[in-house]
Amino acid sequence: MAGGAYVPLDPSYPAVRIELITEDAELKALLVKDEDALAEHRNVVKCPVLSVTNILNDVLLPEPSAVNWYSPAPNTSCYIIYTSGTTGRPKGVVLEHANLSSFMQHGALRIFKDLGPGSRTLLSSPMTFDMSCGIQFSTLSVGAAMVLTSKNQLLDELEPLINTAKVS
Repeated sequence: MAGGAYVPLDPSYPAVRIELITEDAELKALLVKDEDALAEHRNVVKCPVLSVTNILNDVLLPEPSAVNWYSPAPNTSCYIIYTSGTTGRPKGVVLEHANLSSFMQHGALRIFKDLGPGSRTLLSSPMTFDMSCGIQFSTLSVGAAMVLTSKNQLLDELEPLINTAKVS
């Protein structure tokens, strides 16, 4: 795998926003949780839509040691976050691998200094929010687990969720 950038999309976005982002980012493929994700927006998405559930059920993935891993150049795109668009048309902000690497080496080490294998974090902000990307990459880069949940659980059942999921 080479040359791809992560572009988080929220299925609750209006069709106009989904269409704008998928066209502006020139998506080559859209990876969704299952067949039903983004179902009401399929008419505005012009790229192939791939289901993670189908991929995991239908494809025998190679052992990690058998994969030829690609080392991206620092100036290549890592992910694109879109602004809210409150001043008009949403704009894509491209973060390069060097940006993420710098954050991971300096900021994340201080912010998440007690995080490591066996730790569990709760992703409490939308995956489309820029700070959530730092939390996701920081958590996963040190071998910790990330707990994902619904907005309803965050609002109504936060304490039981933290206790049940053993979030530290």
